[in-house]
Amino acid sequence: MIPVPAMSAGIPEGISEQAVIAQLDRILASATFANSERLSRFLRFAVQGATQGHCDQLKEYALALSVFDKRDSFDPRFDAIVRVEAGRLRARLKQYYDTEGQRDSLVIDLPKGSYVPRFAAQKGEPEEASRSSYSLNSIAVLPFLDHSPNRDQEYFCDGMTEELINALTKLRGLHVAAWTSALRLRGKAQDVWNVAEQLKVGTVVSGSVRKAGERLRITVQLIGTADGCYLWSEIYDRELRDVFSVQEEISQAIVAKLKVQIAGGQSKHLIRRYTESFEAYNLYLQGRYQWNQRSERSLKKGIDYFEQAIALDPRYAPAYSGLADSYSLLGNYGVLPAKKVKAKALSAAEKAVEIDPTLAEAHTALGHVRATYCWDWPGARAQYQTAISLNPAYATVHHWYAITYLAPLGLLDAALAEMEKAEELDPVSVSIKRDIALILYSSRRYEEAVEQSKGAIELDRGFHGAYWALGQAYEGLSRYPEAVAAFQKGLELSADTPRLLGALGHAYTSWGKRDEAYEVLEQLNRLALRSYVSPFDFALVHLGLGDLDAFFEWLELAYRSRCYELVSTRVDPKFDSVRGDPRFSKMLRRLGLESCG
Repeated sequence: MIPVPAMSAGIPEGISEQAVIAQLDRILASATFANSERLSRFLRFAVQGATQGHCDQLKEYALALSVFDKRDSFDPRFDAIVRVEAGRLRARLKQYYDTEGQRDSLVIDLPKGSYVPRFAAQKGEPEEASRSSYSLNSIAVLPFLDHSPNRDQEYFCDGMTEELINALTKLRGLHVAAWTSALRLRGKAQDVWNVAEQLKVGTVVSGSVRKAGERLRITVQLIGTADGCYLWSEIYDRELRDVFSVQEEISQAIVAKLKVQIAGGQSKHLIRRYTESFEAYNLYLQGRYQWNQRSERSLKKGIDYFEQAIALDPRYAPAYSGLADSYSLLGNYGVLPAKKVKAKALSAAEKAVEIDPTLAEAHTALGHVRATYCWDWPGARAQYQTAISLNPAYATVHHWYAITYLAPLGLLDAALAEMEKAEELDPVSVSIKRDIALILYSSRRYEEAVEQSKGAIELDRGFHGAYWALGQAYEGLSRYPEAVAAFQKGLELSADTPRLLGALGHAYTSWGKRDEAYEVLEQLNRLALRSYVSPFDFALVHLGLGDLDAFFEWLELAYRSRCYELVSTRVDPKFDSVRGDPRFSKMLRRLGLESCG
């Protein structure tokens, strides 16, 4: 797609108003926009305003009132709904022209930083058009390949990759794809054009590591995605203990080649050495490798590696941060009782911040614990905002700030705005896409939540969390057979997951299938005999069955157990039926959720 740019706002010369309106109708009738009523309304309002010569009225305030039904008191400083939806509309238009609209003769676009649509003729073959050109100062570091004799150094290769990403994110003016997005491309044959389109980057760093005894050979290439040509390549032969210095050399070589300026006040060194112990560093890399697998077994193995690293260097802040994150996720996933992991996660996160107050990952870990286990909302906000100020390119802090602080407090538009930032930094993260779906679900935007969940499934058909989000969205639409099917598919992928079972039981009750719901309760009871099951999952089924006394008993037990799922109670539509019950209002007050936000 090679558009001829419009020369000015409104309709450019050579394009008729009738052609624009016809193209608008074609777009809105497409499958891409079929279930997106709000985005369709936004696009129609913007296009009609432009064609009628009212470009000066396409401002954030006017759009909020006219398209999103906001009141006159709307203040864009505190409500980002227009900016969030504009970003979603741009992405949806790109999706349309990359698929159904490839052969359309007219392009309707919404330029970034503006709410005035742009109209342009489209020419060129679709295959040629699909290759977009991105700035050289947008970069992805792909997972380094393990060329070691025993192929047992994948954790070390991943560590090298992540360290380079962390170093490059410190540079202003350089957009760096997040580690988790790069990680999804590991082991897949990728041409640079495919990487460019997935990660929206103009340059790619690839490489390999060969470790033999105490020697390292690191091969690195910098490739331009526009033409696939090498911009730079180098081979480094070093002693194993020189790994920190070689990481610095590689980072500086990339900076020099891309002519990125290191801003005044920034350290000239991009790689920060958090420990002098190579043994501790090696254990830390193995811990992070396990943490990235995000399974019960790997998280527990990661804890062991982090603790070994800390034993070798008790002042190793990133190891404490990794330890906190591992304990936090074991509680969040319902693997261990939240009450059991809270103290360990909190202690590790506080220690990381104490050792290094400039470490964004440490503040992110502490913010997460304060939100999900302490329900200390002001404390969580302070930690998250500190982390963002220290490293605004850290996708995880935007993600967790949105899903564990903004959304629970009912600040759903702000949460979507924060998730948009996370997705821009980490465009192929399935957990980010799942959590965007959950926020849309909480916003009662069920059709969009379905679409977002399906997008996560397309990225990873083995990700059971996406089916969990999809099932809830279908239940919100009263499409109960599809909701049950989604939860059952999730259980096929991850058998006996309590969170999926609780959701399945509730969906059965909504469908009127009480016998099946009672069978799910029995399954949860049997499961609880051999492993931990969150009281929240029992509460959910009893809520659906209308047994409110049992529901509130289980909810109280969830409160005493400090279950992670309680953070959703203020916004989750499943609790709408009990919002008028004084017992529920009391629970929200105890969680600090009733009057905050």
